[in-house]
Amino acid sequence: MKNIKLISIDIDGTLLNDNREITPAVKKAVQEASEKGIYVVITTGRPATGVKDVIEELGLVSDKQYVITHNGGMAQTTDHSKVVYHESLSWDLYKEAQAFALDQGVYLQLESDVSAYTLDRLQNVFVSQENFVVQLPLRVVDSLAEMQNTGFVKALIIGAQDQVDQVQSRVPADLLNRANVVRSTPNNLEFMNRDASKGSAMLALAEKLGVKPEETMAIGDQENDITMIQQAGIGVAMGNAVPMIQEAADVQTTDNNHDGVANAIQKYAL
Repeated sequence: MKNIKLISIDIDGTLLNDNREITPAVKKAVQEASEKGIYVVITTGRPATGVKDVIEELGLVSDKQYVITHNGGMAQTTDHSKVVYHESLSWDLYKEAQAFALDQGVYLQLESDVSAYTLDRLQNVFVSQENFVVQLPLRVVDSLAEMQNTGFVKALIIGAQDQVDQVQSRVPADLLNRANVVRSTPNNLEFMNRDASKGSAMLALAEKLGVKPEETMAIGDQENDITMIQQAGIGVAMGNAVPMIQEAADVQTTDNNHDGVANAIQKYAL
């Protein structure tokens, strides 16, 4: 068994069960790993505001613990005292994503680490759900100019799954080549800096902490977890993972309703 020193864990569909709970077994395994000196890094598409309660429940708030947010757009200490990795979406790419969303007639919002911004005055129910879950206040603005000086990380289209499926199939090749375009949930399509990904952020953080790539483990279930699953020393697919993740992973654990994270930590790290 490899000597695991850093564990990167997705939240939704991985750390949390379908009731959005951290089970006692998962909490215990995470805390045991942390007490052993393993860096447990919550790695999510959510902004920092959407991770706060999770970090606190796990007892990981510290200037020596780390969290990766915005699908790898940012890595920082869990007490928010230090940002150690940041890859912003360029203004030009955001404008292209906005133009594409307008052409497709779908909702798009821009996110910084503390707020979301949109030009759309009408929001669908999935927008309300998204911003409630990640605890991100939404500001409706009248023009692009009002957002230009914001320290934003990503833009995302939000809507019904079948609508987002169709929109994803129509993203222009040029935009796909110059941005990292991924799904975090069935209702989101996210546009990020080409160099921003969960895997890139995980390895950059590991390097800063003196952890070798082969000493990392990643656990996930969705398309946006693919880079960290591929690049970790041990890539673990949840039992409920999408086929892409199951095929890319080194091993598979049980699903998020049956303590999959706990079982993986116990088997491969502890």
